[in-house]
Amino acid sequence: MAPALSMLTLLSRLLAIPGAARVLKPVSRAPGVRSLGRTWLRRAVLRDELSRPNDVTVVIGVRNRSDYRIVNTLRSLRAQTHPAELVRVVVVDYGSEPAHAELTARVCRQFDAEYVGIDEAPVWSRARCLNIGIRRARTKFLMTADVDTMFSARYVADAIRALTESPLSVVCSVMLDLPEDSVEVVKEAARAGGALPLERWRAWCSPRLEDQLHPSIAATYTTLFHLIRGFDEYYEVWGLEDADLMQRFQYLGLRPQAVHSGSFYLHQWHPKFESIPEGGQAPEIQRNLAYFTKNHSILRNDRAWGTGPDRAMTRRPVRAPIGFGSVDPE
Repeated sequence: MAPALSMLTLLSRLLAIPGAARVLKPVSRAPGVRSLGRTWLRRAVLRDELSRPNDVTVVIGVRNRSDYRIVNTLRSLRAQTHPAELVRVVVVDYGSEPAHAELTARVCRQFDAEYVGIDEAPVWSRARCLNIGIRRARTKFLMTADVDTMFSARYVADAIRALTESPLSVVCSVMLDLPEDSVEVVKEAARAGGALPLERWRAWCSPRLEDQLHPSIAATYTTLFHLIRGFDEYYEVWGLEDADLMQRFQYLGLRPQAVHSGSFYLHQWHPKFESIPEGGQAPEIQRNLAYFTKNHSILRNDRAWGTGPDRAMTRRPVRAPIGFGSVDPE
């Protein structure tokens, strides 16, 4: 891996030079250059990964959202057709208040998800949160997810099949947004338990980004996440950390592709920019936009990436599980 990392460091530094991305991107798209880069990536980085068992880590970040949404998300992941023993679900709780943390931990226990609690996290950062799970992943594949997404039963299996057929890719999907008037129905489904009628709910949805692939839910080889040091931990609050990750993967030589066979995920409705009164005009979001526009390197963060805000990870104890119907999901 050392020679691969040296080449990557050089490319990353070149892309970081102001204005260099405008020159290097067209060059990198030339057939011969792209083919050479992808050959290097496959031989130097993925050579020992391709023959491994098809296990996957699904990393979910959460902060003070211990309601019906996480129940539905975890239930959909535990209803996957991919063998359950090959699907590891990790929920990173990044600075939740104690009541939310306790309930989230119990729900994780109910659905056999690993719960990782970070106590000292004064500012929400989806990038830092997910990196804690990403850095510790040792499975062949890794998929990022959100606490409010529900996956069709073949989603994980189809994503893995797509990556097996095309290793130098990042598998994504169109984000399908459920409408506001679906909330009570979806909430009741969490209380009732059982199978989620995702195919029926799919008809209620509107696609985000005009049917384009959304970078929020992304799957590829774990070693590729590690190679570029995960999400850029500069990003705080909300906005563009997923687009930034996808851009860096593309600079690396990966291609975005859709998940196979019509698999999909549904985004459970919540107010846009939840908990952010200023909405898209919030200073943090505007700062993210300015940063995204001017930064084009591949490698980000220091070598302590993914180790928590205070460089120490804590695991809160998980007590005996309880049924979701016995607690208030609000």
